[in-house]
Amino acid sequence: MSDMQSTRPPAEMLEKTCYVQVRMALVCILVAVAGGALGALHYVPSLSTTLNDIGLTFPKLRPIHTAFASLWIYGGSVAIAYHYLCSNHGGLTRGDLTRFRVHTVCWLVAGAGIFVSLFMGISTGREYLGFHPVFSVILLIGWMAFAWNLLRRLRHGFWNQPIYIWFWTVGSLFFMYTFVEGHAYLLDDIFNRPIKDMQVQWKSCGTLVGSFNFMMYGSLTYVGERLSGDKKYGQSPVAFWLFGVGCLNSFTNYVHHTYHLPQTDTVKWVAFLVSMAEVIILVKLMFDMGKMLKSRKGSAPFCGRGGWLVMAKWWTIFMLVTSIIISVPTFNTLIHGTQLVMGHAMGATVGIDTLVLLGTASWLVVELRGSAALPRIDAKITKMSIWLISGSLAVMVIWLSVAGFVHGTSRYNGESTPHWVSSSRWLLPVVGSLLGVGLVIATVRLLSMVRSKSQA
Repeated sequence: MSDMQSTRPPAEMLEKTCYVQVRMALVCILVAVAGGALGALHYVPSLSTTLNDIGLTFPKLRPIHTAFASLWIYGGSVAIAYHYLCSNHGGLTRGDLTRFRVHTVCWLVAGAGIFVSLFMGISTGREYLGFHPVFSVILLIGWMAFAWNLLRRLRHGFWNQPIYIWFWTVGSLFFMYTFVEGHAYLLDDIFNRPIKDMQVQWKSCGTLVGSFNFMMYGSLTYVGERLSGDKKYGQSPVAFWLFGVGCLNSFTNYVHHTYHLPQTDTVKWVAFLVSMAEVIILVKLMFDMGKMLKSRKGSAPFCGRGGWLVMAKWWTIFMLVTSIIISVPTFNTLIHGTQLVMGHAMGATVGIDTLVLLGTASWLVVELRGSAALPRIDAKITKMSIWLISGSLAVMVIWLSVAGFVHGTSRYNGESTPHWVSSSRWLLPVVGSLLGVGLVIATVRLLSMVRSKSQA
């Protein structure tokens, strides 16, 4: 046995890194669903009063929902990144495994602290960063340990690497930079200047979204390559165009959230054009990946792994249309702060990010468990959950979009919002519950399969 081999932990230990990461990510979905479902009940006045009486106020539930939804996207992407780390360049060393333990402990401690503190009503009131800064420090330390494991692989080269290495590298660096920037409000010079504070907050939030998009894009292209067996796409012009435009968009997409703040029209239109370019290229990527999977699968029966990705493709197309509409500066003035923006966020987060990552998580389960997991991954209940999630999400997004448009135009004309908008708010908790059921079914099924082969 060589010296290098003797410094490496057993293969079973390496496999457990993927198990731990995907478990943590899937649990975040369950917490996000619980927070979102309870939060949606506040749209029914009588239920809202009951929830407030028992301490489940909307200001407590919403940040729990948004924080753990974000943690799910990052966590699902990190699980796929660890499959790459375990499968390439000799796998993990003992030093890598030590850093893995460090960031796992940090994220578990931070996750528990965020949940408990937000539930107790301890919040900064910030968007996406509503938890206490002490947990931000713990999260950041953990992320630095993960980034060390990832970035040290760059000694094997960077420029000739597949695109998913570029996505993960820039995504991890983006996260650390924007996460720190998002806490600029702790500086008196920022906090005491409200307009400057909002500008910095939304600039950092926009780039933060860009960072988890990059992590997700990396996971998508890596799994697409492994599923299709086609390694050429990782070096294709389309993939690198998505990377380049995505980088640019990460520094401009915050403008969509700050149209109401002082800025020139030129900045607004640049942000609009760059954002549209990224979504169009993403649609192209999803279509090309769908063709590769179809040619690989042939006439095989339903594939649960590909099924999630195919549905995400159609949601990407739908969100392209809505993105164009709400990003036009003139129209954005009407709908800013209305239900339409919430509908867009739900469509993108669930319809694209979550469906893609459930597909990549399904692939990871099969990789870890082997062919024994295929019957359950490809079962009819998986197909049912895909359609339940997509159908209920479509109704939710359409209702929120229509209600938001009516609300915005009424506000612009100085009129009160029509009665039917407020009287139909019950639709959100009903459809949201169906969406939550679909997500819980898919998540619990994957969690039940995420265990070592010896336990299977």
